[in-house]
Amino acid sequence: MNKWKFSIGLLISSFLVGLFLVFTIKPEPLHDALIFFPLDSSATFDEATSQIEFQAMEDEDEYILDWSVTSVLNQPAYLRQDVSLLFEDGYLKDTMSSWEEDTDSIEMEKDVPSDDSGHYRVVTFHHAELHYPNDEIKSAQKLSFDQMYVIDSPLSPLHAFRTPQTEEEKESKRILDYILQQQQDYDWDALFEYYNIPKDRYLRIPLTDLVMYEDEPIPGLSKEKTAQFLGGLWEGLYKNYVLGITKQDGTTVSPIGSTVPVILVPDTADHFFVLFRTSDGEPVQLLQTLQN
Repeated sequence: MNKWKFSIGLLISSFLVGLFLVFTIKPEPLHDALIFFPLDSSATFDEATSQIEFQAMEDEDEYILDWSVTSVLNQPAYLRQDVSLLFEDGYLKDTMSSWEEDTDSIEMEKDVPSDDSGHYRVVTFHHAELHYPNDEIKSAQKLSFDQMYVIDSPLSPLHAFRTPQTEEEKESKRILDYILQQQQDYDWDALFEYYNIPKDRYLRIPLTDLVMYEDEPIPGLSKEKTAQFLGGLWEGLYKNYVLGITKQDGTTVSPIGSTVPVILVPDTADHFFVLFRTSDGEPVQLLQTLQN
């Protein structure tokens, strides 16, 4: 009889412990995922900035880019995530990302060594996941951007600027912009041909220009649908670009050295293509659909 009482008592204790664990241990966030949920109108970013600062070194041909990201939500969130991409002359130079639980803010910083002239662009996706009763989950999001030109010329000391002030800086900017535009147009035309996509039916938006569509909608979309598109786009880019690119043979490679993804917006704006090349030149195509 005592054995039965002991067994029943042990069973009840085990059940209660299991029940306690079920109700007290919350699921861990997915560190390898960024998930878009319906936007929360009450959650906004008080601050969301990306910044590049130029630091000269003793070696006249080398320098450091001080790359920093800061974001502050107007309330604590279940999960905060920031993903920042640094491009140099149209190619991904480095990435920086962070996630934090039960906080409103994220700060990131990295020193990136570089050399020679270049046009640097940073685009950052600031994201928050907010949990409410009855398993309701919502999102908040914001984009930030910064850019800098670094000029290494035999005619002047190594220096950097965001907006050209002198005639020399204006000419340097014009040359760098022209070379990059020619390079990207040629590559995008080749990708259109490779995937048999009609060029006259799609608007091309490089990822580095995406920040302008936070305040004005993408052609063919409302402002609400544009926000939905941006959230879904970054969810896909984080999984299929930032964390690694899956090649045609099934192998996964680093995104470093890949080209700036270009987003193709059709006349109907019900689907979107994302095109880029890996560091070894292999074409990649992603497809995103927009649900009603």
